Amino acid sequence: MPIHDLGYRAWEGRLGSEAARWWVISRTGIRLAWRSRLLRRFVLLAWLPAMYMGIAFFMWEQAASQPEMKLAAMQFFRGFGGQQAAEVFSTASITDPASGRHEVWGWLLLVFFRQPQGVLMALVVGMIAPPLISQDIRSRALLLYFSRPITRWEYIVGKFAVVAFYVLIITTAPALALYTFGVLLSPDLSVLKYTWDFPPRILLCSLVLTIPTTSVALAFSSLTVRSYQAGFAWFATWAVGFITYEFVRGASIEECSDRWSLVSLHHTLGLVQSWIFNITERSPAAPIALALLGLLSVVSLAIVFQRVTACTRQ
Repeated sequence: MPIHDLGYRAWEGRLGSEAARWWVISRTGIRLAWRSRLLRRFVLLAWLPAMYMGIAFFMWEQAASQPEMKLAAMQFFRGFGGQQAAEVFSTASITDPASGRHEVWGWLLLVFFRQPQGVLMALVVGMIAPPLISQDIRSRALLLYFSRPITRWEYIVGKFAVVAFYVLIITTAPALALYTFGVLLSPDLSVLKYTWDFPPRILLCSLVLTIPTTSVALAFSSLTVRSYQAGFAWFATWAVGFITYEFVRGASIEECSDRWSLVSLHHTLGLVQSWIFNITERSPAAPIALALLGLLSVVSLAIVFQRVTACTRQ
């Protein structure tokens, strides 16, 4: 049977923008990652701490507007965060409501970022990032990617956005919702005059959290063809750094605790986040920590670029 109408045919589909090539990769990665039932549970779980932290916002606002509620609020804060939380509450309660609110809200948002969301972030990134590049290297899917008009940086940005999307979903979105909840609990909207700077601080804190962690996780993924090895390296980095810092702090080296926090990624992030939320005075180690996170991000992305380039030349 003869075959007719051979040759080139006109493209009948819809062409996308060249600037959105990376989004095609990201959209596919986000959709594939969402198939994991465990990931969906983690995303839902990420909103539970925001609900619990909302109670702390409620107790503070009640104590600020009703003096008879201060004792109950003090007891709640002591049970919520121990002696440190009680000290923050007592210090803020003797100042004017505006500055006291700013201090308490900043401290609550910092705790929210560092403790529940920090742990969830490490778990979620450890689930999503390890197979993103390692599987492409093992299956040689990189050759399929670059047979199309996609640059190496577009590929890396697309993979980066997959991890960053879920990090922002479990950190930034609940934090902004928590801030909105605090505003709604306030006596009037004049609270915005004193707390308008928290949304930019939340976004900045999210960037400080997202960029270094995602870069490091992708670097581990690019260095091996076995996803479990990349996952092990990711969790080992957090665990070893955390244990090292706690060991040094337990040795009563008080005067250099900030400097030793640089050995732990968790505590380095916390040092910069504390400075962003203006909880503590600017430590001499804060600029060093920020520079270290920037250097770590640049080196990690350079490793990813070099590995992707090497694999496409094989």
